[in-house]
Amino acid sequence: MRIASAVVAIVLAAVAAEGVTIAPGDVAAMPVNPCCCILCPPPPQDVLAANDGTLKQKFDGSALAFGPNGHLFVNTFAGLTEYDTSMNVVHTIHPVFSKFTIAPNGDIYTLTFSMTIAILSPSGAVKQMFTLPNPEETFSGLQVIDVAPDQCTVFYTDAALHGHRFNTCTGQPLADLAPGTWNALRAMSDGGYLAANGGTLSVFDANNQLLRSYVEQPWTIRALAFDADPRFVWIGVGTASKMRLADGTIVGIVNALFSGVEEIAVNGEQRSAAADLSTNIPALSPPLLFALALGLTALAWQRLRA
Repeated sequence: MRIASAVVAIVLAAVAAEGVTIAPGDVAAMPVNPCCCILCPPPPQDVLAANDGTLKQKFDGSALAFGPNGHLFVNTFAGLTEYDTSMNVVHTIHPVFSKFTIAPNGDIYTLTFSMTIAILSPSGAVKQMFTLPNPEETFSGLQVIDVAPDQCTVFYTDAALHGHRFNTCTGQPLADLAPGTWNALRAMSDGGYLAANGGTLSVFDANNQLLRSYVEQPWTIRALAFDADPRFVWIGVGTASKMRLADGTIVGIVNALFSGVEEIAVNGEQRSAAADLSTNIPALSPPLLFALALGLTALAWQRLRA
């Protein structure tokens, strides 16, 4: 009976989506499901919203991501379902009972329960599998995975939410991320990354040097996705919130979500560079240094004469 109800819900969601068009900059988000037992009511629906936060559609599913073709991939009861830009079902591949992300070439990277990385083609064929160097860690359901624009470097967390990197082009582990427990990660365009601990969002370069941190949020940041404009990032907190990276100001929200966001994705995501967000003081030019030295000399001479 429960199986039949779930299938009907998926069909109804597809029918209800008729007339909706996915546009560049649209945001998809999965709410936190606070319930975890068999007596729970149906989980809250996922949300598709315009970039200004206006609700476009609600639908059933869990983990989600946009492909490079603008299609929305959603983990449903039936499996990993691909929706086209009109929210029509393209196809459904075998279930992906794990976290997943989609590379620029359309390949699907999953982090499995057995702590392996599986790379699937857009049609669902298994292309490669890698056993991670910490297989003793069990899958907690809170782990995250992201693939860098180079389509080789995978960022992920283990069951303790410690951050790691793995190169799927060489099949070798890379240096771990900065120490900490990271509940959300997002790779940047130059090898750096965003990492959230509780409500604090930090920017690290590729060598784990902390470049800047943003003011702590009142909610735990559970998900991250860059906007279609790389000057902004969407953070999954009490709702899906659009944050300006220059100063950490929240400039927009998705109004349909208020109980927390577990997953977030942006159609046409453009990743910014960690180097652009460094707060390091720039080196002074030689003429400016010379002028500063003259000023200090004059000040010292005046004090000596006083």
